[in-house]
Amino acid sequence: MKKYLIIFSLPFLLIANSLSASNVTAYLTYGTFSTPAKGPYLETYLSVIGNSLKFVKNTNGKFQGAVDISVAFKQNGEIKNAQKYSLISPETDDTVKGVPNFIDQQRYVLANGAYDMELSIADKNNPGEKPFVTTVPIKIEFPEIIMGISSIQLLESYVKATSPTILTKSGYDLMPYVSNYYPENITRLKFYAEMYQAKKILGEGEKLIVTYYLESYESKVRLSDYNGFNKQVANDVNILLSEFNIESLPSGNYNLVVEVRDKENKIQAQQKSFIQRTNKPAALSFDDIKTIAITNTFVSNYKKIDSIRYYIKCLRPISSSSEIQFAENQLKGNELELMQQYFYNFWKSRNALSPEMAWLDYYQEVMKVNKEFGTYGLKGFDSDRGRVYLQYGPPDQRTKNNSEPSAYPYEIWEYYTLVDKTQIINNPGNRQSSKNFVFYNPDLVTNKYTLIHSEARGEINNVRWRLLLHKRDTQSPDLDNESVPTQYGGNADDNFNNPR
Repeated sequence: MKKYLIIFSLPFLLIANSLSASNVTAYLTYGTFSTPAKGPYLETYLSVIGNSLKFVKNTNGKFQGAVDISVAFKQNGEIKNAQKYSLISPETDDTVKGVPNFIDQQRYVLANGAYDMELSIADKNNPGEKPFVTTVPIKIEFPEIIMGISSIQLLESYVKATSPTILTKSGYDLMPYVSNYYPENITRLKFYAEMYQAKKILGEGEKLIVTYYLESYESKVRLSDYNGFNKQVANDVNILLSEFNIESLPSGNYNLVVEVRDKENKIQAQQKSFIQRTNKPAALSFDDIKTIAITNTFVSNYKKIDSIRYYIKCLRPISSSSEIQFAENQLKGNELELMQQYFYNFWKSRNALSPEMAWLDYYQEVMKVNKEFGTYGLKGFDSDRGRVYLQYGPPDQRTKNNSEPSAYPYEIWEYYTLVDKTQIINNPGNRQSSKNFVFYNPDLVTNKYTLIHSEARGEINNVRWRLLLHKRDTQSPDLDNESVPTQYGGNADDNFNNPR
């Protein structure tokens, strides 16, 4: 199932320009299906975030929001199917206490082929705002000579249907999950898929096996704890409705895979759907670490205490507070095995399938910062610049200035998108946009630059950083003063506002 997000982006989702277009926040996903009677169709699922709309009083004295939606499917410029409609929110008595989100589902009959889906969405109660307009490529492909699988529909919930509605498929009412991102508070992955033409291809009454599992998106390695299967008899349409408990699924990117196999275990059809998971790492405990088996793992080759201690020390820039505390309190002795167990657990919690590769990739970055940011008596990963580089990655823009007449040598780093590696990976709430870091070197001799200001959450924020930068010839006893007089050759403000 394809995913599109209006206003905010995730992998495989579309970024809309919220400044020049509509401020409506909505999530759009779609899937392709087929029926023996009517053939292929496309199903859209639109979830609108209520607080992004203007709510007005209706004739009942209640508040409601609404969006105007236009959808057209084109082939070579020719419209093959189209619809315009208004989607109305549920009523609410008081907008101060919050307004409801609401969801819409539509179906469009379309023949096999490639289409451009043109979508327009606008706040009905805010006519002065420009609508958001985008074009999404669509492909529908259910050939009659082979078995096929529909899109995998991700579900928020499902129940037995009492009477058919737009949500009904195969006797169930399926409430769509309009995203592919699963935060830690969601513990079940529910999904639905349809398999077509098994009876025609395999033969009436023939057995088939439907298998489903999670695999790593990057390595395509199958996860042993997340798989299942069921045996079915070939039919015109076979269905799969199932779920996984993902309470313990580590943070990461995955594919949800559905396969149809014949009685000889040969794959007849396969479908994949990308999902992204964020989960809390398990709390560290001495007893748990001591139970970790490291025999035949890559850390069993690290037999020198000094080496493993150094490797653990260079993890600090990307360690959580609990990991730092554990390392400082429990790894003071010379217990090699405990250090190995901690080190292995650190990388396994970040990449369960390839912990060694994750470590080696990171260590390459450590060697880079040691070379560029290290100085006498200070490793690069212990420096402020090295820590920021490892924690957030290389900056998108890095401005160096060592020769301004009135300023200490300084650097300004800009990140277009900032992701903190000490936090849970791939969490959209952990992403920050357009953040700067200011480093300076007051001793003028070594390579040790100190971080004096940043706009990023959790970092030092010093509104008087300009005074500090020019302290050697500009003093101000006024604690409310944040600026410095115009300096000959001074470019710090310009470099901060327009890094290059």
